[in-house]
Amino acid sequence: MSSDDPERASTSRYLVLGTAALVTAAFILAAFFGIRWWSASGNDDLALAQARDDVVKQGSVAVKAYTEVDYTNPDAFFQRVSDISTSEMQTLMKNSEANFRQSVTQAKTKVTTTVQDIGVEELDDHAGKASFLAAISTLVTQEGQQPVPKPLRLEVEMTRVGTDWKVSRIGSVPLVSSGQ
Repeated sequence: MSSDDPERASTSRYLVLGTAALVTAAFILAAFFGIRWWSASGNDDLALAQARDDVVKQGSVAVKAYTEVDYTNPDAFFQRVSDISTSEMQTLMKNSEANFRQSVTQAKTKVTTTVQDIGVEELDDHAGKASFLAAISTLVTQEGQQPVPKPLRLEVEMTRVGTDWKVSRIGSVPLVSSGQ
């Protein structure tokens, strides 16, 4: 075959044009999505979503710290609670430590917690304040008795201290059955 073959030249030309069109389309799509990604990375919504994720993550740790206890090692409980609490909450816990320690030790209580879900109610990233509801289930075991599962809902307020979210208030929310 000679290079003057019109059919082969036509096919080659279509292949070159098709390849050029695909490269151009790929470049345009890459530029479009690159610009979208770049603009989204500077978006306040992204920072707020990351702050919300931090609240959920640190909130899960905080809820477990406040609800899990082992009568054989109450010091670990108080250390965990202290690590994730604001100074005001640390003071409240220190004031009730003797009574709590005595009741847990006498009842020989162990509690394990599973965090079912956390729903952030409010988040003010600029002021460093957040609140959420946590649905948890605990398994309460006392020596010589069968473990008792107990569902709980907690309302938690957190305050940002440095880069960490710390518990500034925690309390239970009554569970309402479907028949009430």
